[in-house]
Amino acid sequence: MLRSPSFDSLRRLCAAANASDRELDRALSDVGVLPPADLTPIRDVLQRRGTEVARARNADGHVILQVVWHAQLAALIHHDGRVHLLTNAA
Repeated sequence: MLRSPSFDSLRRLCAAANASDRELDRALSDVGVLPPADLTPIRDVLQRRGTEVARARNADGHVILQVVWHAQLAALIHHDGRVHLLTNAA
């Protein structure tokens, strides 16, 4: 995805984590992430209290979503749907 996801798209993504799979698939696509078959890891990082999402890009220009819990970077959601939980987030 070449254009950056909007603030509203990122906000809808957090809300969609508590909705149907279809809504979460759509919200992920809207921010430039290919929805994986198993949405559980993404739901797990987006459903926590105090979650905020910011966007970044990797060296290839793909979207990476930075998931922040209580002002601390906790996880990364990559453009292909992979989730990396950062060690300081445990």
